[in-house]
Amino acid sequence: MEKGEDNNETKFTIEGNPGTGNTFINIGKAINVNPNATTVENNFFFGADGEMKRTALQEIGIGKPSGKKLGNMTIREMLSQNLIDTGNIQKDIINYVSRIRPYVKDEKDKLFMQLWASILEHAAFKIDLYDPGKQPCEFNRNLVANIIHYLDSMHFYKAEYNQSEMTRALEGDDQHAIRRALRSDPEEKYAQVVDAILKELDI
Repeated sequence: MEKGEDNNETKFTIEGNPGTGNTFINIGKAINVNPNATTVENNFFFGADGEMKRTALQEIGIGKPSGKKLGNMTIREMLSQNLIDTGNIQKDIINYVSRIRPYVKDEKDKLFMQLWASILEHAAFKIDLYDPGKQPCEFNRNLVANIIHYLDSMHFYKAEYNQSEMTRALEGDDQHAIRRALRSDPEEKYAQVVDAILKELDI
């Protein structure tokens, strides 16, 4: 295997019979040398250390929910080995929680956004926040909702916390399934991390 002159393409030289079902990964796509097999294209890049990494979750079912596999690895396994670039997912989460900013006290708004920026980067949330499980989205929406509920106990919101209003703000429908998660706090281990982040920010 050698890099092309423009460093944007990787060329493969295959000698002998490649067998059936073998897949060779190029930077832009997966090349399956078995013409009868199904080829799934994924986005990959090579990091500074030369390690191949995956840049985005697919819209198709493969590799998306927990337990599903991309090749021989589940999403949780890929996250644990830093094989998924979560940058775009982080943007989605920020956009999601920003939907309730009108409910956040003016003096808490800056803290609210800095808190979420820190949560997205914190090692404690490295797996569970980015593994959607069976949820039809690309992040753990239930955990996000639990944290939103937890912030009520810290007086982040302008008025008395209203589960229906929060559900409507997030999903446009106050009967959406996220409603259940918006009435519960996160697991204690995550609540403690949120407490620690807020203490560090000290705004």
